[in-house]
Amino acid sequence: MKYLGIMDIPAPWREPVFERVGRELGADFHVVYFRDNETRRLWKFPHGKHSRSILPGYNFVLFGVERFFNPGIVGYLLRNRPRVALIFASTKDPSGFLALLTCRLMGTKIILMSDTWMGRDRNINWIQRLVRRVIYRWFADAYVGASKRTLEMFAHYNPKTRPEQGYLSHLVADNDFFTQKLAAGPVARDYDVLLSGRIAPEKNPVFFAEVCGRIKARRGRCRALVMGSGSEELKAAMEDAMRRLGVDYHFAGFIQRDDLPAHYARAKLLLLPSGGDCWGVVINEAMAAGTPVITTEWTAAAGELVLDGVNGHVLPLDEEVWSERICGLLDDPARLDAFGRRARETVARFSFDTAAAGMVAALRGCASGGGGGAAFPAAPPSGPGPAAAQPHR
Repeated sequence: MKYLGIMDIPAPWREPVFERVGRELGADFHVVYFRDNETRRLWKFPHGKHSRSILPGYNFVLFGVERFFNPGIVGYLLRNRPRVALIFASTKDPSGFLALLTCRLMGTKIILMSDTWMGRDRNINWIQRLVRRVIYRWFADAYVGASKRTLEMFAHYNPKTRPEQGYLSHLVADNDFFTQKLAAGPVARDYDVLLSGRIAPEKNPVFFAEVCGRIKARRGRCRALVMGSGSEELKAAMEDAMRRLGVDYHFAGFIQRDDLPAHYARAKLLLLPSGGDCWGVVINEAMAAGTPVITTEWTAAAGELVLDGVNGHVLPLDEEVWSERICGLLDDPARLDAFGRRARETVARFSFDTAAAGMVAALRGCASGGGGGAAFPAAPPSGPGPAAAQPHR
């Protein structure tokens, strides 16, 4: 086996990418997963038509996080002996540690893939930081990041990382699917604002409700749509706030893939008041529907996909600032439409094809001798690291 991907679970933003990688690399590429899904995930989506398998194993919850243990990964690697392994660099799964150690002992080239970044992980403890430092420094020949900030994180924990070791493979949505679903004609945007994603503390759902209340106070009305499921306690707190503030709201619950485009197209703006997101694929989905986005600096898509003042806004978590900017857009339909057009134009550059190209370049580059693994140069490179030193592949 030449190229092996080792992942935790299939995901809707990765399966089409792996399918394209498989078409490019053919029988040389295979992906193994630790499990078919996480317990908390309600999504249903078509899996990629690439060579793939799911390892038998166990799942358990530790410190509130579901983790996977697949001891068979060791035997699988010894039998197949891949030349290059693309490993999702989650530090939560024992299976990932087994894969890293086995690959290093076998001499398999290792590409670490991650979607997190320093801002999202700003509150992790010293043990987690130490684990990242060890893994990124001693178990990587190259890196694939979901954003430029992910590549900056790799360079932070391993200052000896060279620019040519970093490759970008953004998290993306199915732009063509959204275009096809919305081709029949425009959908009435009868909601002012939308919140999409898991109802969880880091998404600041009550902040969203309070902002809706300020919009109502400024404009006399506010219609809010909420898509997603999660904490019933937080949902109740949101409902209490919106009732108290006179907001006209609707909880749509978890929306499956086929119905997503129409729901995103029903809102004038997506609000993502995140306190920490890896990337925020809901941003891609909203923009694919021509819906501008207002978010915070705590999502890696800010500055790469969400361009402040161009196709949305990147704002501090201040209810007054948010309501002022939102009302400014809602009261200026021409500017709002321009933001929507630019949103579609921007997100078109973040596609399954470009994400797959980054992975293929990493796999081929590592197979041809790129990357240095444990034999990094003795001195750190000059400059701020790979994400800023030069354009990534």
